Amino acid sequence: MEIPEIHVLNQIRWQFFGTLTFRSDRLSERKRYGACFTLLRKISRQYKVPFDRLLWVLRREDGEKTGRTHFHYLLAGLDRRYENSTTCFWLMHRWETLRGGGHSRVEVFDPRLNAGSYILKGLGNFNDSTLGGGFYESAKFSSEESQLTIADAVWTVAERRLKRR
Repeated sequence: MEIPEIHVLNQIRWQFFGTLTFRSDRLSERKRYGACFTLLRKISRQYKVPFDRLLWVLRREDGEKTGRTHFHYLLAGLDRRYENSTTCFWLMHRWETLRGGGHSRVEVFDPRLNAGSYILKGLGNFNDSTLGGGFYESAKFSSEESQLTIADAVWTVAERRLKRR
């Protein structure tokens, strides 16, 4: 089942895709989201992007095997010169040193995943094994169980792009 928000997310030129886990299963939802927002604010400061212009989307998910809560995220709005593995390592390190933060995996977002047919879980006939885990994980952004939190700036940018058409 496709969620309508996927069309808005496809209007953004995403730069990073990441996964955030937590050290403890016992953290409240408030603390989990609080840690994610702390990371986003650190990113905003580090890369000198006003927080209200940082483009991000969080997707909360319970793990398939263990049921452990974690987040996947898409991030954009940084200067293009930061689209590299050094930034990925910085993002992972920031998360892993935050109070409550656990393991993190971040990669530069593959632009081949922008089309809706690429990120629809279980729909369409796109199956490119060269995309690996990024394809599999980003496909979950469209699943019925999605619990998306989307930055206001994403809606603003997507609306501007749609008006230009």
